[in-house]
Amino acid sequence: MGAIIMLLKDKFYTVLHEEKIDSNNAVYLVEVKADCDVYKGHFPHKAVCPGVCNIETIRECAEMLTGEDLYIKTIKQCRLTAVASPEVCPKVDVTISVARIEGTDSFNVVGKIADAEKSYMELKGEFVIK
Repeated sequence: MGAIIMLLKDKFYTVLHEEKIDSNNAVYLVEVKADCDVYKGHFPHKAVCPGVCNIETIRECAEMLTGEDLYIKTIKQCRLTAVASPEVCPKVDVTISVARIEGTDSFNVVGKIADAEKSYMELKGEFVIK
């Protein structure tokens, strides 16, 4: 197993709470960092969370759940269901469900970013151990 590299954790977001339901399911309460450099370019004075950062957050949470260094092999479905921003939703739940694909080094991953009010992103894909 290689070292797990977190590109955004503690830079774009901070994990405030982790609730492991079982070895395949967890919910991470994360707080996005409004002062992160990402928001200076996306977009100043009207910041929105880039979809690619939401995807990476889901990937990193899947790594925390599995304890494996993962990369995205395929995204089967990715729905941006609402605009997320540090002002609208500074704290969100990242819900992760993983299922090991038998006989492979891959997981089927389902991830969702939401708060009590709405869902911001839903993702389904295959992630592979590096």
